[in-house]
Amino acid sequence: MLVEEADNYTDAANRYVEQLDEVLKISFTEYMRVGDFPLFTSDYALYWFDYKGGYDVVLAEFGWNHSRLLNVALCRGAASVQGKDWGAMITWTYYDQPYIESGEELYNDLVLAYQSGAKYIVVFNYPKVSTYGILEEEHLEALKKFWNYISRNPEKHGTIKGEVAYVLSRDYGFGFRSANDNIWGLWEADELSKRIWYDVNNLLDTHGSRLDIVYSGPEFNNAIKNRYNKLIFWID
Repeated sequence: MLVEEADNYTDAANRYVEQLDEVLKISFTEYMRVGDFPLFTSDYALYWFDYKGGYDVVLAEFGWNHSRLLNVALCRGAASVQGKDWGAMITWTYYDQPYIESGEELYNDLVLAYQSGAKYIVVFNYPKVSTYGILEEEHLEALKKFWNYISRNPEKHGTIKGEVAYVLSRDYGFGFRSANDNIWGLWEADELSKRIWYDVNNLLDTHGSRLDIVYSGPEFNNAIKNRYNKLIFWID
């Protein structure tokens, strides 16, 4: 946890970005410079701030009972506005075996990520409980089916684009796992949390994978305005 205390949301956001930037620089100084190669990470919520802190690619986590469309909206929105790449990490659905979703669900997640514009798609294949990790024959068939799909349909990549943006307050580090999720891991949900959660879920029902979620800020407002056909602000 990079930020263990902060005075307010803005202080938490600034500390997170500054400390992440410092951690990345320290990690690679001995061997090479940050910028010599792309830096990847996987996350489930604070994609916007991961990019600001120095990562080039963030993989949105498709797993558990989390909404895939919500994570696409958050990650793709952050990448699009900040000029970065994004992807999807298909991870556990269960804490115990079989850990991963069914082969059919895996295939559907792969296609959703591909059509939504993910540049990278990774399957988290751990632990090794069988010859192929946690993957069974149905998952291998799903991967083969997906490979055939993208080989035959290269034009389908990124056909579902973010056209509508829900614009949040610039430093609002909400976890987005539920209406009562915390903010920056430091504060309980506030009076805006339930409203934003309600807004986002209604917008996802309406726009599906064509919704992006972004954060306001003087350095990004022009990019947001030029990128989307429609903007919906949390204060509307």
